[in-house]
Amino acid sequence: MAEKGTTKKVGRLIRSARMHRGLTQKDLAKKLGVRSGSYVGMLESGLCKGIGIGRLEEIASFLHVSGVERYKWFAAAGHLHPPLFGALMKSPELWDEVVHLLGAPIRTRGGSVGGRKKARA
Repeated sequence: MAEKGTTKKVGRLIRSARMHRGLTQKDLAKKLGVRSGSYVGMLESGLCKGIGIGRLEEIASFLHVSGVERYKWFAAAGHLHPPLFGALMKSPELWDEVVHLLGAPIRTRGGSVGGRKKARA
């Protein structure tokens, strides 16, 4: 489960990107396939327990967030190990190489891959 500060941090990033694109919460909710903007409002205010990497990828894609900025979102949501993120911020030209080495989709601490739980044998 994500910590409250973590969900608020990623929520602020989502809100900023959404507003930069000139979208309402309802607009983004529609793109995400949810009925009302209240879901987006809950994400943005940090009221959700956490946000999966799959959903985060989907939101980032809709809002045209890419490159280093997208990985800032992953770090804010707790999906990217802080020391790795810190090292990469010092050398952003290595992002693509590191992501390639990690093998997309990025595996989360909870064992999910691309927002889905791995099947257990």
